[in-house]
Amino acid sequence: MHFKRIHAFTAAAALLGMLALGAQSAPALAGAPSGGASMPSPSFYLSTSNRTYDATVRALVRAVKDNGLMVMGKINQAAILSMTGLRLEGGRSFLVGNPRSGKKLFSMNPAVGAVLPLRIYVWAEHGKAYIGYFKPSVLLGAINPKLAIPGRMLDKKFNIIVSQAAR
Repeated sequence: MHFKRIHAFTAAAALLGMLALGAQSAPALAGAPSGGASMPSPSFYLSTSNRTYDATVRALVRAVKDNGLMVMGKINQAAILSMTGLRLEGGRSFLVGNPRSGKKLFSMNPAVGAVLPLRIYVWAEHGKAYIGYFKPSVLLGAINPKLAIPGRMLDKKFNIIVSQAAR
C-alpha cells in the first residue's frame, strides 16, 4: 500500500476544514485525484483503496475492531452535504477510539477531548475510494509533547488499520 503525505496544516485548522467542508477538503489537496501542489508533511496520511467505496467502509470498520479499537461514532458527510445540493460519491467520517486507552490519555491531560476520539475519513472521487487521517501523534503532541509518545503507538495502529482496509 502506498501512503502519500499532504501539505501541512495546523491540526486545528485542518480538523475544522474537514468538518466544515467535508469530503471536499481532502481531494482539494495534493495526492487526491483533484490534484494541487503539495509539500511533504507528516501530519496527514492519505491512502488509495484497492476496494470500492462501500467495501472500503466495511473493511475499515472490521479492521478497527480487529485492532482493539471501536467505532464510537459515524458522520455521513455525503448525506449531510447533499442538503446543500452537493452530491458526493461517498464521504463518511469514523470516530475511532478505545475507552480504556482514552481513560489513560484523559487522566494525563483532559484537553485530549479536543481530538479524541480520533477521526478516519473515507471518501470516493471518480469511482476511486480513499482513506485519510491526521497522525494521532501530531494531534496529541500539539496538546502536550508527552502525549506524542502514546500518539506514536496509535500512529502504528492506524497505519495497520488503513493498510488492512485499503488492500
